[in-house]
Amino acid sequence: MNHWILIVTAAGANVALNLFLKKGGQGLDTTNIGTLILSILGSAWMWMAVISAAALLTAFVAAIRTYSLSLTYTAVTALAMVTLTIVDAMIQHETIGIGRSLGLGLIVSGLLVTAFATTSA
Repeated sequence: MNHWILIVTAAGANVALNLFLKKGGQGLDTTNIGTLILSILGSAWMWMAVISAAALLTAFVAAIRTYSLSLTYTAVTALAMVTLTIVDAMIQHETIGIGRSLGLGLIVSGLLVTAFATTSA
């Protein structure tokens, strides 16, 4: 399987994991440790987060078996950061200003430079 498919899969699972954890965390009962554990175990959002974490781990490990750890980690993290920001802007209607846009552009540029430097070496 192409390593970039694995990287995109891992990044997508990372995004899903973070979104599910955020949604699941909002409904937890934090009165005491017992109710917290029970509310975690009873939350469908938290179980979807567990499934996403398993998908992330599987895709990431498969990707690093065939490609460098440094590029794989950088790519998964960068793609997840950019995607989470875009999804958050669409769902939460968060404003992305000029500074944030420039930062996202630098992340993507850094990923491209890293990817091309690795493939040409």
